[in-house]
Amino acid sequence: MARMGYDAALSQLRGLLAESRSGSGRLALVEGGLASGKTHLLHEFSRQAVKSGALVLSATGSRAERKLPMGVVDQLFRSAGPAASLPEHATRLIGIPDESAASWGANQLTPYRTPDTRVRELCGLLLDLCADQPVVLAVDDVQFADGPSLRLLLSLQRRMVSARLLIVLNEWHRGKPTLPEFRAELTRHPYSHLRLASLSVEDITTLLAKEAGVPDPARLAQGYHRVTGGNPMLMHAALDDRAGAIAADEDADRDGPVVGFAFAQAVLAGLYRWDAELLSVARAAAVLGGRSTPALIAQLLGSRLEDTEELVRILADSGMLLGARVRHPRAETAILDGMPYGERSALHTQVARLLYERGTAAIDVARHLLAADEAPEPWAVAALRDASEHALAAGDPDTAVRCLELAVGASSDPRERHASMYDLTRVLWRKNSAVATTYLPSLRGAVEAGQLSVAAAVAVVRYSLWHGEVEAATRAAAVLTEAPDGLDPRSAAELSATFHWYFGSDRRLKAGTDGARSSARRGTWAHAVDRMTTFWVRGGSDTATTSAQHILQSCHVGDTPLEVVAGALLALRCGSKPKLARSWCERLTQEAARFGDVTWQAVLSGISASIALRLGDLATAVQQAERALQLLPAKAWGILIGLPRATLVAARTCLGDYDAAAKVLRQPVPDAMFETFLGLYYLEARGRFFLATDQALAAGGDFQLCGRLMREWEVDLPALNPWRGNLAQVNLELGHTGEARELVRQQLERARSADIRIRGISLRVLAAASEPAQRPALLRQSVEFLTAAQDRLELARALNDFSLAHQKLGECDQARLLARRATQVTRACLAPGLPADEEGGADQRTAAQAGWRQEDHQTRQVLSEAERRVAELAALGHTNREISQMLYITVSTVEQHLTRVYRKLGITRRTDLLAVYELREHSGEPQQNDLTDADTLLSAGREDIAS
Repeated sequence: MARMGYDAALSQLRGLLAESRSGSGRLALVEGGLASGKTHLLHEFSRQAVKSGALVLSATGSRAERKLPMGVVDQLFRSAGPAASLPEHATRLIGIPDESAASWGANQLTPYRTPDTRVRELCGLLLDLCADQPVVLAVDDVQFADGPSLRLLLSLQRRMVSARLLIVLNEWHRGKPTLPEFRAELTRHPYSHLRLASLSVEDITTLLAKEAGVPDPARLAQGYHRVTGGNPMLMHAALDDRAGAIAADEDADRDGPVVGFAFAQAVLAGLYRWDAELLSVARAAAVLGGRSTPALIAQLLGSRLEDTEELVRILADSGMLLGARVRHPRAETAILDGMPYGERSALHTQVARLLYERGTAAIDVARHLLAADEAPEPWAVAALRDASEHALAAGDPDTAVRCLELAVGASSDPRERHASMYDLTRVLWRKNSAVATTYLPSLRGAVEAGQLSVAAAVAVVRYSLWHGEVEAATRAAAVLTEAPDGLDPRSAAELSATFHWYFGSDRRLKAGTDGARSSARRGTWAHAVDRMTTFWVRGGSDTATTSAQHILQSCHVGDTPLEVVAGALLALRCGSKPKLARSWCERLTQEAARFGDVTWQAVLSGISASIALRLGDLATAVQQAERALQLLPAKAWGILIGLPRATLVAARTCLGDYDAAAKVLRQPVPDAMFETFLGLYYLEARGRFFLATDQALAAGGDFQLCGRLMREWEVDLPALNPWRGNLAQVNLELGHTGEARELVRQQLERARSADIRIRGISLRVLAAASEPAQRPALLRQSVEFLTAAQDRLELARALNDFSLAHQKLGECDQARLLARRATQVTRACLAPGLPADEEGGADQRTAAQAGWRQEDHQTRQVLSEAERRVAELAALGHTNREISQMLYITVSTVEQHLTRVYRKLGITRRTDLLAVYELREHSGEPQQNDLTDADTLLSAGREDIAS
């Protein structure tokens, strides 16, 4: 039997009605799948039949009334309405008294009749009706009709040969008849069989063409057919959703299918209308999601595979399923939301178990456990922990957190619970460490009880230090170092590096780490970490910087302890390799962003800000420090908040933005921060702010506290904190020149020869504390050191002081030249994003713009073009290395050129170049503000020795 569409079926029913009018009874059996439009067809045909003059008696089979005798027949007669005394007569035959029966009296009650007698009388009554007008009996969902009513329908079929009667029965279509005996008896006699087909794309196109505002019905019909599978009820519901969306928002998308509330309700209505088995299969398919198969559904429901396959076919024919999966996500959500919570949770748990037993990926098992919100057995906890690792590797920390939170709550074994708790803390730390602090007390207890692995225990110590719980962290570390088995070399090295990062040394650790760190079997990683931490004692040596590079090349965001990475970057910054440190910061920040590790991004941004400040890039320092503070709330920073805030205060102070710096200083910081090196960074920045704002005594207090703490911690190294030089500037401000000179000399004695930046800074301060005639020589050395150290900010200060020193001695040409260069370097400090070597480029452009005087024409002819360029740059005060970088030649070539220049010009010293040549600006003499601008911009930390 071929399927037919809605219009064809309606036409055939009209034809059968016409045949029955001539006294030839007809019966039509209309079959269709779930929500296929059978009911709508019956209602529309009934409406047209009434309009044509027929009497329509209608009824609907119901699961609830299936055991109610004559329930369908009762509906048929009651649907006749005010048709004479028919309702009263029918009521007496059916044996159900109406509302007026109570007033008749007991002797008027309907006498008992046998079922067969009652059926014959009811059939006679209905056939008598056909004498006056055509009659249509329309029964929807006949599969739910009660037995006596079915017998009546069969009896009518046998007796209606010459009656003006049309019986229309709507029934589900299933592979196996729902009423086999009824169907067998019915098909023995003539009848018409109609089976409704789903809507085709052409049918949907016709529907859409009737809708307003559909730009391309044929194209849109394809999308709606994919969404609804041609199911008429779902299609009409989707059209309702579309109309509602357009009414709510005129700019709503009109080019694609729209599904919403009406669609979801239609899905549920269609499923609830059928039997419970079909609903159970749909629910199982929704819970299984993309893994749904008939076999899994059958196993989940404990049903026979053959029966399940039939139910899946019914749902697929109806458009609810595509294969064995729910066709549309909105339908799947509606089915899941329509389930009682306990039933849905139990089903998800069963699915998780099935998938686990089949060896399915842990992340897929975990999704069902999360949906169930329970992990009832040890296998479930193990699956959740495995799934969290997979989620992290896929860049989904939120799912990892949900898995581990459920695992922590479900674990009954203390060791397993603490392991899950540590994993959860580790993941939470990557986004907001403040959230993870809740678990630290329990984890420290687990460390003391020996219930965590060594790597996890070391991490707990690190997390505790992060939040300033120094004593608790030290106790936990003591448990590790005093354990009989001790620490493995890697863990010992990383624990030592963590204590170095916070305290400048690992003196707080017990001797238990010494054996592991001195073991001949220690790995290359532990060896590199130990060598990197030597910069806290020896400054930025080649050993420390080389090891730092090796560590950074081998580190991985989220796996390598952040304190180890931060220490490596600090070693490069202090080891005169700030540009390399900046490059690594950028690379690691990008990696952290890819993995969604907010904590790493924040800390790396804070370190990047300190590196930018070290390079003299003030605008970048401010930008990176503010970004770091925006990424994490203040509580999540713990004591590390001292790093970005110190950098921000220092940069704002150098820029002269004292109000902004003061605002940062007014924000509270943890007291525990001042027990660590992070507190020293903060004290130094605050002291420089006090010094710049004429609060010399307050500045002196901060610098003296830095000195006291460093001496107590036995890490009194100028490269880490040049507190003596800072305190010397305070003494200069107070007029204590002798004390200042002594402090600087002590700093120079402690500074290693490799600490060229500290030597350059110290020489500048020493020049300010020296006699005017001694200053130029000291400042010349300071400029050379600071140029090599790539510190633009301190270089600008030294150049400014150098200019003032020459001005005080009456050497105005040199003063103007140095003031110009100081201004150029200062501007480079202020320009956002300017490369660290841009000041050289600025000077090179100045030299190119400056011309040799016409009276020096003979001299220009004496020198070659290459020699002249080298001579110009040397006259500007650039070192041989700077000139080699600017002109892209080797240092040896620069030296050879200068040797020939000296010989040709008859001079013996570099400074004699200005006596032979005089540079001039295109605009003429330098403006007066060349000196005053530099003086204003570099006022922080500079002594005005011209006064």
